[in-house]
Amino acid sequence: MSHIRILICRVDDPASNHMTELAAFDLPTTDVAALQAETALDVLETTQETGNAILRRTLQAQWDLIDAALTGQHRQSFSPPGAPRRRP
Repeated sequence: MSHIRILICRVDDPASNHMTELAAFDLPTTDVAALQAETALDVLETTQETGNAILRRTLQAQWDLIDAALTGQHRQSFSPPGAPRRRP
């Protein structure tokens, strides 16, 4: 049976197709025939839990990139004059 997988990847060079996988999430599969009216909503809400985990990991990846950029800028402000500057 097929299912949906969501990948969170970092792309360092937009001109390249190279991506670094940071996380992978498989959405839960649902056996529609087994759903019962009384519990169907509860079963389907497990997708919301997965969605929250995906959003949490996506935001963490973005914050990590921002933190690295800001740390690099801060370090540059303490570089001795005339020292070669490194790009983050």
